[in-house]
Amino acid sequence: MRKGLIYLLPISLIIIAEIFFFNRMAEACLAIHGLNVFLCILLPIFVKDDYELFPIFVLISVLRVLNIGMPFFFKFTIYWLPLIYGPAIIAGYIVWRGLAHPEGRFSLKTLARFINGDGLGYRTTWHWYYVPIALGAGLAMSLVEFAVLGPGALIPDAGLLNLLTLMIVMVVFIGFCEELVFRALLQSRAEPWLGIYGAMLLSASLFSVMHSGYSSIPYLIFVFGVGLVLAYIYVKTRSLALVSLIHGFLNFFLFSFLPLGWNFNL
Repeated sequence: MRKGLIYLLPISLIIIAEIFFFNRMAEACLAIHGLNVFLCILLPIFVKDDYELFPIFVLISVLRVLNIGMPFFFKFTIYWLPLIYGPAIIAGYIVWRGLAHPEGRFSLKTLARFINGDGLGYRTTWHWYYVPIALGAGLAMSLVEFAVLGPGALIPDAGLLNLLTLMIVMVVFIGFCEELVFRALLQSRAEPWLGIYGAMLLSASLFSVMHSGYSSIPYLIFVFGVGLVLAYIYVKTRSLALVSLIHGFLNFFLFSFLPLGWNFNL
């Protein structure tokens, strides 16, 4: 009970901050997220129990701070996104390392375990048939999301180089980073506290809230549904790589072929 009450503080601060962001109040959003980071660092000093979720709540707030505060260095958003998600992945690796692999040196084996999400209480196995599954699931969900949101393309045309760049950014950076934070870290570490279904609801809820920048209630509801689907797939497979691929392919189709049409420019 005590742990639950303490965790309600950072959860509430994240939600309040994103309400401000939903209403285009970026400065207030940054202030609340900054307060959350400060409290999540300070509170563990004064409590005796092991509060593993505090670093994860810090990651969530840092992701928003980077998203708002990162200067624009490029004309196209697609080249700007790795500057946001790259540092967040590094921070996520540090948190994962502390939770799953606190001892030992960095190695290719450790990196492979990190990419697949091993060491967080579950042993996962990669299967190559995950790729077509991820493609199909990502395309299906992107069709629905495009109908709900109707975004523009993040690339000027469907040229091979543009498509390859978008694929790398969406899968390697955005898909992997967000699934690392919300599924592999938040959901898996919340299960001992909330149980499987409670952890699924928490990860899907905060995943949805962190899409508040579009200022659309129907879209937040849709993202919550996507979060539940990804949370369920993660429970069944425990594969960070699989849910990252699904998420990445969803975003790839959403910001390329669907707004541009299926006309290749080779």
